[in-house]
Amino acid sequence: MVHDPYWDLDKEIEFPPFDASKTALLIVDMQKMCAHPDGWMGRLCVDQGKPGHLDERFAFIREILPNLQRLLAFCREAGVEVIHVRIGYRTPDGRDGKHGLVNRLEETRVLPMDLEILEEIAPLPHEIVLDKTSVSAFNSTAIDQILRNMRKDRIWAAGVVTEACVELTARDASDRGYWTTLVTDCCASSTRAAHDDAVQRITDGNVIRGATSQDLIAKAGGIPANS
Repeated sequence: MVHDPYWDLDKEIEFPPFDASKTALLIVDMQKMCAHPDGWMGRLCVDQGKPGHLDERFAFIREILPNLQRLLAFCREAGVEVIHVRIGYRTPDGRDGKHGLVNRLEETRVLPMDLEILEEIAPLPHEIVLDKTSVSAFNSTAIDQILRNMRKDRIWAAGVVTEACVELTARDASDRGYWTTLVTDCCASSTRAAHDDAVQRITDGNVIRGATSQDLIAKAGGIPANS
């Protein structure tokens, strides 16, 4: 486990209490492209002759889905804003996006179904869905402006993968002044080791807090703060 001893000297930051009206749940890349074996990443494995190469990833995602479903149900009942972020290119070859975010599109094509959010957590009609072409949602969407327009200053970050799109989105949110919490049991990676390492790094210090979905719901009392 890596720990920066500087944080032993720094004053611990007290996060503000739960307030549904100021909180947003960001669900990152839980679309079929990245999170379902029939999606683009699963097809990429098959096309390269490695059909089981990401089995641990897809099993891990199935494991966190019930946690994310419970948190999502709570947020919807409590009035927490839910924002779904997904990879969504404007061009078939992905030339409008970050180089290396999704490679080999000429060999394994992206299909319309790859944009679909997993059925278990499918967006409701009024929920915001943002298409991004970068690792962090803050670098290729209007998410910062949207959150500020809605007076949100507290972010709960979840999705895949922990050490990439979720981490960079969470770090960018924190850098922009949002009180940012990584929902540790609602994130997954291609390996559990990568996830565990990322959680430790991200939550080491006073920048981003880590909490389980159960902890968040319990601290919120299971009811909206303004009810």
